[in-house]
Formats: sequence, C-alpha cells, structure tokens
Amino acid sequence: MTEPSPSSAAPHARATVSPATAYLFITATVFFWSIGIVIGRGVHGTIPPVGLSFWRWFIAAMMLLPFVWKDVVRCAPLIKQSFGMLSLQGALLLTSSTLLFVAVNFTTAINAALLNATQPTMTALMVWIVVREKMGMVQVFGIIAAMAGVLTMVSGADWRVVAGLDFNIGDLLVVLATVGYAIYAINLRKIPGQLGVPTALFVILSLGSFLILPFYVGETIFIRAVPFDETLFMSVFVLSLFTSVFALLMWNAGNHAVGPNRAAIFLNAMPVFSSALAIVFLGEQLYFYHFIGAVLVAVGILLVVRK
Repeated sequence: MTEPSPSSAAPHARATVSPATAYLFITATVFFWSIGIVIGRGVHGTIPPVGLSFWRWFIAAMMLLPFVWKDVVRCAPLIKQSFGMLSLQGALLLTSSTLLFVAVNFTTAINAALLNATQPTMTALMVWIVVREKMGMVQVFGIIAAMAGVLTMVSGADWRVVAGLDFNIGDLLVVLATVGYAIYAINLRKIPGQLGVPTALFVILSLGSFLILPFYVGETIFIRAVPFDETLFMSVFVLSLFTSVFALLMWNAGNHAVGPNRAAIFLNAMPVFSSALAIVFLGEQLYFYHFIGAVLVAVGILLVVRK
C-alpha cells in the first residue's frame, strides 16, 4: 500500500459531505471555538496555558480512542507511511493552540482579535503560494469585507484604536499561531483519505500531545503546576469534547469539502458569536457597531462561498 499523493487524496475526502453540509459544519465549529474563547478568558489567570492545552488535547484523543482503535490497527501501515505528515499536523495544531493560550497573558483582547482576523487572508495567501490555487476578485472582496467587519467590532468603530496598536510579544505569538493554523488547514489535503477523519484526528492529537508533553513538564517544574480542581475538570471536559473533538471533526470534513480558502473566511464570524456569548454569560452590552460588523462579516462570507 502506497501513500496517496495530495491530488489523489483530496477528491476522496471532498466527496464525504456536500458543500451545504460542509458550511454547516464549519459554522458550528466556529461557534464551538467561540465558546472556548469565553472559557479561556475565564480561567487563563488560574490554569497555566501549556498544561491547559495539553490536557485539553490529550483528553480529546482519549475520547476518540474507543471509536477508532480498530481503524488505527487496520490502518497501521498507512499511518506509518504518513507518520511525518501526521506528526507535523499534530505539532502545528497543538503548538498553535498553546501559543494562543500563552498570548492572552501578554496582549490585549483587541490586539489578539485583530491578528486572528488575518487568518483567512493568511490561509488564502499560503494556499496561493503552496498549492497555486487561484482566487477570484469576488473572493478577494469577500475577505476584505469580512475583515472590515471584524475590525469594526473589535475596535468599537473607532479607527484610532486600530491606528494606535502597539504590538508586543503576545501579538507576535498570535501571528505565529495564525500561520500555524493556516498551514494546518492546507496540509489537510495531504492526509490519506483512506484513514478517515476521526482516525486521522486521533493520531494527530495523540502525536501532538506527545510533542508538547516536555513543555508541560517544564512549565510544571519551573513555573507553576496545573491545579486539579473542579474548574480544571469542567474546563477540560468542555474544551476537549466540544471545542476539540466535535469542532475538529467538522472543521476537517468541511475543509476537505470546500477548501481552506472558503473555510477560513468563516473564522471572521467568531467575533459575532463571541460577542453574543459575552452578552449572555458575562453581562457585556451590545452596541450599534456590533450590528455593522456582523453585516460586513455576513456579506464577506457570502461573497467567498458564492461559487
């Protein structure tokens, strides 16, 4: 059995779900990730970032194990042949997630949101560089409209906030995380379709957890240990099941079906979901600029996915 090339694996994966289902999956994924933001903001001062990231992904892998272990055994030769790519995906995913948890200790929410908003553009740029996939002017305008919506919401429609940003180490970490997520999305096409999404995800999370384990140990010894209390257990459970397992299964399937360019634009809806969740659970207020930003994001998504 030989490892399929990216061109042969992608059509197999793309046929798994329809575009309509893929867009539903991607939207649900962004919503789950927005829930993760609310949780992360609430516990980042009490749970160290590397430890939170490790337990989140390790528990997510263990949740998948009962459902995929037979396929893991059956596909062992293919997993061995694809070990390098699967390890790279694990490193990209878990490192990027950990960098975001670390970044919120050094940068403001506005800076982090603005930098995360560049991910669709970063993904489109890297797709163009790596796989030479063309993007029409309509899609370009869609990305611009969506980013304008994000900027409107995270700046409160005050462009002096945007002009006066002072980037620090936290901002640089967010940029690195954004690049990592973009490369992860592009590389999904290179994973053999015969593995199946759940099996590939289990292997990716297991390898990624192993790769960040030394950093977790170092954090425990030299900085601070993870407090094994009720807050940790509840946070890890929700992060593992909803923002990791469910979200990534749907995200990977959606990426395969519609491509990383169109999937990435939906990340601009995260400020919409995050604002709604913050209003409900954190008591924050809704302003007119939220509506303006939401409309721009919706227009951007429609332009990108219209073909």
